[in-house]
Amino acid sequence: MSSLERYGDRETRIGTPERTAMTEILRAAVDQDYIDLDEYEKRVDVLLAAKTVGEAEVVLADLPSYQRLVEAAEPDALKAPDWVKWLWFGISIPIGINLGVWLILLATIGFVYFWPVWVMVPLLVVASSLTAAERLIMRPAAERKRREKLRRKRNQR
Repeated sequence: MSSLERYGDRETRIGTPERTAMTEILRAAVDQDYIDLDEYEKRVDVLLAAKTVGEAEVVLADLPSYQRLVEAAEPDALKAPDWVKWLWFGISIPIGINLGVWLILLATIGFVYFWPVWVMVPLLVVASSLTAAERLIMRPAAERKRREKLRRKRNQR
């Protein structure tokens, strides 16, 4: 997998920021004596003429610094799915309403048994269980699947 693939497939067009970053990699290759100045100029010409990620990547493919960059490029960690966020938002509503009613009763008639616990505990147990299942079972499975897809993509090249 190429670190440039985050911009899309190899047919995605590139612009000045991508070309600048690739030129910096080529400059570093000259500084480290991987290529000489003539080869640098030829590669920069190809890079400037490239219109897609695939065309531009050709000038970097054989450089060790670029290979390290490609190998180090790991996908971002998976974030919590929206349903988990909405789950916690959803249970906060009945809990908040019950706590509000209990506080009003407490303020108006004095000591009142803390009955909102019977609403809070079941909701919190269910939400905690679902969140734990997502983090301990679903997320690692999705991460393994994503890493396997990444590995297959790298091996195809």
